[in-house]
Amino acid sequence: MKLTTLFALATTALAVLVCAMEGRILWGEWQHYRAAQGGLYALQLVRQSMAAAEKISYERGPVNAVLGDGEPADPAKRALLTTARLASDQALAQLERDLAASPLATAADNTSAGHGHDGAGGSLAGAAASPSPASLRNSLAAARREIDALAALPRAQRAPARLTASVEQMFALVPRVLATVSRYTAESEQAYPRISKLLMKARLAVELREYAGRLGSRLTVALTRQLPLTPTEQAQMEFLRGQVHQLRLLIELPDSGEAAAAVEQAERAMDQRYFGQCLAIVREVEADSLQGRPYGMDTAQFAQRYVPCMRPILDVRDVLLGAAQAQAAADYEAVRRELLLACLSGAAILLTLTLLMLIVRRRVIIPLLRATRATIRLGNGDFSRDAGGSNRPDEIGDLLRALSTLRIASIDKQRLEQERECLMAELRHSADTDYLTGILNRRAFTAEGNQRLRGAQERSLSLAVILFDIDRFKTVNDSYGHDAGDQVLVRVAEVARRELRDGEILARYGGEEFIVMPSYCSLAQAQVVAERLRAAIAAEPIVLADGRLLRVTASFGVAASSGQPCALDTLFHDADLALYRAKAKGRDRVEA
Repeated sequence: MKLTTLFALATTALAVLVCAMEGRILWGEWQHYRAAQGGLYALQLVRQSMAAAEKISYERGPVNAVLGDGEPADPAKRALLTTARLASDQALAQLERDLAASPLATAADNTSAGHGHDGAGGSLAGAAASPSPASLRNSLAAARREIDALAALPRAQRAPARLTASVEQMFALVPRVLATVSRYTAESEQAYPRISKLLMKARLAVELREYAGRLGSRLTVALTRQLPLTPTEQAQMEFLRGQVHQLRLLIELPDSGEAAAAVEQAERAMDQRYFGQCLAIVREVEADSLQGRPYGMDTAQFAQRYVPCMRPILDVRDVLLGAAQAQAAADYEAVRRELLLACLSGAAILLTLTLLMLIVRRRVIIPLLRATRATIRLGNGDFSRDAGGSNRPDEIGDLLRALSTLRIASIDKQRLEQERECLMAELRHSADTDYLTGILNRRAFTAEGNQRLRGAQERSLSLAVILFDIDRFKTVNDSYGHDAGDQVLVRVAEVARRELRDGEILARYGGEEFIVMPSYCSLAQAQVVAERLRAAIAAEPIVLADGRLLRVTASFGVAASSGQPCALDTLFHDADLALYRAKAKGRDRVEA
């Protein structure tokens, strides 16, 4: 197994083990964080559910006032009832929105709780399954329709049994809302055990407010009909009073928490207002009933005196919920910090492991791999890259320096060989190139021409040769000097090279003679090429060194094979004869 493969396997195994351990830790912290986050959502739902329960319970005060109203009906009492109903609807709508937005929301429990409730006693906890807000709205609407129908009757026709049933119908709604409170209270306590006592007391405060409201609502029938309390109603009043006092004792259990002082202050206000003033009002009505005296108030007047006294109970609830919210927020921040710390610790461990692996890889594995590859390259004659590591003081550095020395010696040897090859190439180029014009010379043209001729004969193609000579070139040398003659030769070669296409061979045949071998073409096509060259040479005057213009022309002789076996010398000879004819006919022309 190669060292790189072994290192990769070892690194992968170690990384998997560390990642598995860190993943397990992070997963646990993440679950704890999610539970804490869910606990905050649950606590929000607890608060909103309690608010909805309180608004429905509060609505019974204006209901009792309307049910006890005489003729004609008092618009102010109806306006108070409308306001209370609007507050209940808004609280239920907000609860529905919070439930829909909460990640804790599951399929709503559409099982409606029974509308009948034992008003004579029993804890409200667990009295009904957690209902959906829609079913609560439907039940509330049904209870409101019954109350409106009953309030529309003359007071004398409002039967006690029907009044009691309508009050019981309103009573039955609150336990159903409190079922939602119980459900999310349990989830909050599971996420934040330290707030369980605060939530329990807040729940007891909600129940206390409900039982206190029921205690006042039990007087609705008597105050509406101005009749004494029946023995059943008196028994129910005693039971509710016992429940109220029992809940008071449970709420006022000592608490050593941070919010103990605020809770105690709210409890003292509750004792003074509700248990001092509100219950005195209830005892006053009970005394009038027992002695057969007129009550001296109707349901609306009783509600005006009794309902405000229950506000301190809600203050106790709010203080407890606020303390629970603050404690949950602190615990949530602690959990979030633990998750962040776990993430940072995991990242630090992975970063350290990664750095260690990178150091080993960079300092050991890669240099060894570089040395191996450098050795292979040297063996294959590739000296393009140095192995490096000349500054390392360890054994790997010694190895890399030895490879560098070997590479330098090999490069020197290769350089000498390349210089020899370049020299040979220059010699070959000089042997094949005309020194003045830079085009092929006669020897190179003969070699390439014979090769192309063989190809043409193998494929039965026609091949042409164009031989042209600068007219009166000797006169140019005699009149303007040999430098001007050289300039004419260079310029004619440039024009010819420009006019020819790729694959057409151009060479200086000797003196002022040039020869062209176009790509495989017929005699007529070669004549066209020759005519193009002739016209181009004649069209461009040559500017001499002294600034004078010199116009030159050339005579062309063209010969071509017809695909039959033919020697290159024969084509040269035929083209030369055609060239002589062109000169004999006056020069600056093409003959074939």
